[in-house]
Amino acid sequence: MPVKLRVFIVRHGETAANKDGTIQGQLDTELNEEGLRQARLLAEKMKETPIHIAYSSDLIRAKKTAEIVLEHDPGVVLHERKELRERFMGTLEGTRVPGIARQAIMRSDKTIETTEQLGRRALAWWDEVIKHVEKNKNTSKAGGEGLELEVADANSLESAAQTTNILVTSHGGTISTFFNAGLAQGRLELGPGVVFTRCWNTSVSIVEVDEKRRGRVTQYADVSHLAKEQVRVTNADEVEIDARGVEEQDVPSAVTVSWRAEPIDSRPHSRNT
Repeated sequence: MPVKLRVFIVRHGETAANKDGTIQGQLDTELNEEGLRQARLLAEKMKETPIHIAYSSDLIRAKKTAEIVLEHDPGVVLHERKELRERFMGTLEGTRVPGIARQAIMRSDKTIETTEQLGRRALAWWDEVIKHVEKNKNTSKAGGEGLELEVADANSLESAAQTTNILVTSHGGTISTFFNAGLAQGRLELGPGVVFTRCWNTSVSIVEVDEKRRGRVTQYADVSHLAKEQVRVTNADEVEIDARGVEEQDVPSAVTVSWRAEPIDSRPHSRNT
């Protein structure tokens, strides 16, 4: 089945809160120097991939990551979506709470967005994305007339009518929850050899969608653009799924994992499974 959409789902670059283990949730934090550098490395890798449509969380760290990537596609409008925000962490936002205590608080604190609520809003955004399948299909049948896709320039029309590339920048907890919810509901399927691991800063996951709106995950959390660079494992906003630590095979090839030593180990030890 021909691929109609190719969706590049990117986690934002590193922030100071990522570095020190602070729970951000929907706090509007900015990229630090490392995060800006990561975004530039990603932009360099993706510069040969024309982007036709771009979505981002409306939080600064995600928007800035998208803006850097889109410097190679200056005609593309960046659409901000609240649905792509990180999980709302309520009273935990801005705190540094060790993983076990954090999970206990989340079971009883009603100010915190539940996994089910987060999954529903992430999938609501996905429903908006896959509407472009019909637009793409109708455009292809019409020979390019009446194109509704927001492409950068006239030179993009032919490729857009075949496969539309969509950039999405969001957050680690939202991305991992989206993929889990999509698989659970049968909206997504894993391609051959694809496994879930940590959702690293500026990692790229790819979903290919056919004309029947079926999504296949062909890549998850790739950070090959950070080869031989350090990537930070800790993500205090990502508090589920199980209690196993990162195993050697979870670490991307040629990437050094940077653990932050602390008196109290606040690493979340979560895997996106």
